Formats: sequence, C-alpha cells, structure tokens
Amino acid sequence: MNPSIWIARRLRLNDTGSGANTTGVAIASIGVAVAVAVMEITLGVVMGFKTGITDRVLGFDPEVSVLPAYDYRTGESDPHISASPGLMDLVSATFPQASASISLSQPGIIKTDSDFAALYFTACDTTHDFGFERGNIVEGVFPDYTDPRQANSIVISAATARALGLSAGDKVNACFIVNEAVKSRRFTISGLYESGFEERDNTGAYASLRAMQSVAGIDSLSGTRIDIRFPAGIPDIEDAAARMQQTLVDAYSSGSLPQLYPVDNIRNTGAVFFNWLDLLDTNVAVIFILMICVAGFTLVSSMFIIILDRIPTIGLLRSIGARKSTVERIFVVMAMRIVALGLAAGNIAGLGFLFFQQHTDLLRLDPKMYYLSTVPVQINIGWMIVLNIGVIAVAYLILILPSRLAGSVSPAATLRYE
Repeated sequence: MNPSIWIARRLRLNDTGSGANTTGVAIASIGVAVAVAVMEITLGVVMGFKTGITDRVLGFDPEVSVLPAYDYRTGESDPHISASPGLMDLVSATFPQASASISLSQPGIIKTDSDFAALYFTACDTTHDFGFERGNIVEGVFPDYTDPRQANSIVISAATARALGLSAGDKVNACFIVNEAVKSRRFTISGLYESGFEERDNTGAYASLRAMQSVAGIDSLSGTRIDIRFPAGIPDIEDAAARMQQTLVDAYSSGSLPQLYPVDNIRNTGAVFFNWLDLLDTNVAVIFILMICVAGFTLVSSMFIIILDRIPTIGLLRSIGARKSTVERIFVVMAMRIVALGLAAGNIAGLGFLFFQQHTDLLRLDPKMYYLSTVPVQINIGWMIVLNIGVIAVAYLILILPSRLAGSVSPAATLRYE
C-alpha cells in the first residue's frame, strides 16, 4: 500500500484535541455537503424544466413540418398543402422512423348570445397521437375523431369557457371567413382543456379535420402543413429539418415534385420557449461556480487548520526521511476524507429532496409564470455520477496548493513550534 495513504488512514481528522480543528472539519464537511446538494437540486430541477417545457411545446407543434408550396419567383405561398403520395413517400423515405400526419389550422370566432372570442382551430388527421391533448382535459372528454358522429365536436380551453360562460356539453356557433365569404358552423363543446401555456390556452381550440376541411373548402388530403413527429431521442431537430428540406429541393430540381415546399422546425416555431430554456444553462453555470467557490474556500481553510495542528507530526515524518511529496499526499488524502463525508451528506440531502419532490409535488408553481403547476424534477443517475466525480476532481485540484505548505515545513522549524 502507498505509505501516504497508509499514514493518512491512521491519522484522525480531529485527534489533536483542538476545538478549532474539530470546528474546521465540521464546517468544511458542511460546505461540501451544501455545495453538492445545491448543485444536484439545481441540475435535477433544470433538467425537469427542460423536459417538461419541451414536452409541452412538442405537444402543440411537431419537431419538423412541411409547409405549403412556395414560389421563389413571386415570393408567394399557397394557402394549403396536399399530402400527395409522392410527397408522403419522400417524407417516409427520409425518416422511416417518424410519423407524418396532415394538420390544418383555421382562424374563427365562436360566439354566444352576449359575447364572442377569436380562436385558432387546430385539426389533425386520425393518425396523429392525441395523448397530449387528452392529458390536458379538465372537464368533459376529448372527442374520438375516428367516429364520424363526433366530427362537429370541439374542445376549447377552460379560460375561454370561463370568459364566455360555457361548459362541456354546450352548443356554440362559430364563424369563419374563407375567400372573403363568411361560413357558419354549429359545434358541440365536448371538453375543456388547460395546458398551462396561457398564450395557447387563450387562443387555441381543437376540431375535427373533416369539419375544418369542409370550412376551408379543400379535399381530404389537404391541410396547412404536414407534421413530422419523431420517437423519443431524435439527435438534432435542426439537422433533421435541413435533411428534409434538401430532399424536397432535390426532388423539385429533378422534377419529381411539381412545387418547392419549405420546411420549418420546432426550434423556430417555439423559439421563445427554447431561448428561455437555453438561459437556464447560464444560471446553472453560475450556481455551480458559486458552490465550487464555497466548497473550495471551506476545504482550504480546514486544511490549513489541520496542517497547523499537526506541525509536530510533519516534523517527525520529515526527520525520519519522509519526502515533501509524501507529506503533501498525506494531507491531501486527509482532506479528501472530508470531501467524502460532504459528498455522502450532500447526496443524501440533494437526492432525497429530488425524490421527495418527484413523488409528492409538494412545491407548487404559478403556471402563468412558469408554464408548469409544480416544480419539475428529473433524476438522471448518469449526470449525478458525473457531478460527483467532477466535485472530487475539482476538490483534489484545489487541495494541491495548500498541501505544499505541509511539504515545505522543515524538521528544524518544528522544534521551535508550540
């Protein structure tokens, strides 16, 4: 066994009887524990926020969307896109693992006897997974749009329902302006939803694709975009959008497609939310730096106290032939024992809080401010292990400099030390 480790394991951290030594060790351990706990909680909450907000944004918009044809000569775009077999085959060939569906957005106005509200009706074909929409229902049910009898059922937000005095089961008239003509439809409110995204809730509604296509006067293969959604774990959304765009450009250049279709992605349509999430990375970096400074300061202070209390021990070791490097390693190992104590306490506190919040949702949030009703938590064991390894590595590097003090003590000086 390495002699430095052997000696360090047999030296107690507070065996000199010094109250300052005991207090210094305790403060250093607490400092490391607080730093580790705060960093783990920060990491878990930020990852939870990113996952929660991203899932909600993706619930409203697809990762990649193909938009109506664009004429680069006139700068004009068609109002609708047709999911022709040729176009859908290109999408499937580019992303075999993705699902593609027709989506149609149509502005309209719903009115009661005394009030009205302008809404944006969204409709998707029956291949779309409506799990997100069903999960936001707070009253009534989300319609089964595979049933033709529910084609005239709509879902509005709870905020819109409160403003208009409506509830699930009520009938309401809706007006749409299409090609300078007013079209009126009568719908039944099947359910009310609440997503936490106030901007979407105040203006959004869901309807059947059949009803919206009838309003727009288009066929069953047409919509305002083709949604491309990927299974979990897509590596790069912007890269996927670029690949899709290049495929469509090549097909247009070769004559396989008669028109050029532009492609958009969720990083553009949800830029406000993703930019906000990117700012969280800066906050995490600042918190990590502050916590490392706190832990480093307490560790260095404690190590100086341990060294000063063991000047006679250092002199004895040097007088029997111990090298400076050996003495330095002894005190580094002793200080790392403090780090280990702090890590153990910090992991118990940090992970304990995260597990508790994950299973109880005790801490609540205002969804109007944070888009989520509870503090989100995601515990990624891999990242937690990396965090602990990083703390150990940084602590070791911080302790190298003060350990030089122990190695620089000469045996002669210890004879005059009291």
